[in-house]
Amino acid sequence: MDFGFPSLEAAPSQVPMVLVVGNFDGVHRGHQRLLSAATEVAQANGGQVLVATFVPHPRMVLTPGSELRLLTSPEVRRRLLHSHGADLVLTMPFGERLRQLLPEEFLARLRARYRIVTVVAGPRVSIGRGGAGRLPFLTDYCGREGIDLVVVAAVEAAGEVVSSSAARVLLRSGDMGAVAAMLGRPFVVEGVVEHGDGRGRALGFPTANLRLDPVQALPPEGVYTMRVHIPKGSDCPAVGSIGTRPQYGGGDLKFEVHCLRPVGDLYGLTLEVEVGARLRGQEIFPSEAALVAQMREDAAAAATDPMPQAGATRVPLSGETNWAGFREPPGRKG
Repeated sequence: MDFGFPSLEAAPSQVPMVLVVGNFDGVHRGHQRLLSAATEVAQANGGQVLVATFVPHPRMVLTPGSELRLLTSPEVRRRLLHSHGADLVLTMPFGERLRQLLPEEFLARLRARYRIVTVVAGPRVSIGRGGAGRLPFLTDYCGREGIDLVVVAAVEAAGEVVSSSAARVLLRSGDMGAVAAMLGRPFVVEGVVEHGDGRGRALGFPTANLRLDPVQALPPEGVYTMRVHIPKGSDCPAVGSIGTRPQYGGGDLKFEVHCLRPVGDLYGLTLEVEVGARLRGQEIFPSEAALVAQMREDAAAAATDPMPQAGATRVPLSGETNWAGFREPPGRKG
């Protein structure tokens, strides 16, 4: 049984697994509570945490032409899941065969490969065709199959239930502090640095131009305080722009970041960038001199580094994934 994609490598079939299923976009504080509960159960039983997730996001398949934008790329999501306790992250391509599986068929196929002894779920869990595998189904299924079920309460932030959808709404509003409160960390994007037209360098503000995933969710256009994580280097405070550069006639949306200290050649590198407070919107200035003066003010404001931390730490760029989307467990916790 291979879910319609290449079979995975041999897995430790006798290790007791604690299963958590979901999309986990953003790996927000609600997801983190699920993972914390799963980790606690796994440690108590000498087991491991198995996270089953999907790519692309099911809504993109179930609703063709969807305008859904994602808080995290699959790679950032995978790293975050591991950092919050997942031992194995099983990323399943969501296509026609997978979407047609009934909840019990989906779980049976997982159980054919893994020794699942516990399922950890939230109150809004939804598994299988049409999302039929909700909490009443799981309660009945786990009772019949001798599997423990742990139900974890939802998390609230600012009086609202934490969810990926709520975080996307806040992100579109530009309230980066509220986004960080939901995610439990600053909002992060990741992209490859590619060559631009060199205009920033000519103005005295060289920028790294990031090529982002087309479905990456972003805050409103404007200038933001940022922090760049340099691979094999140290973090660097930065100021960045998300927009079409209306000063020069507009065009495609660009994500440009200017590091506030020298960092060397970044071309071709994959950068992880935290996006903090919005300093201003996109503007058209009467002259390049006026633009440069404003850029200096933006850099000075960003140097104070008002990044919303929400008590979180960043996730290091590390780990490898094979073509099946399966990562060998880093070892038993405890």
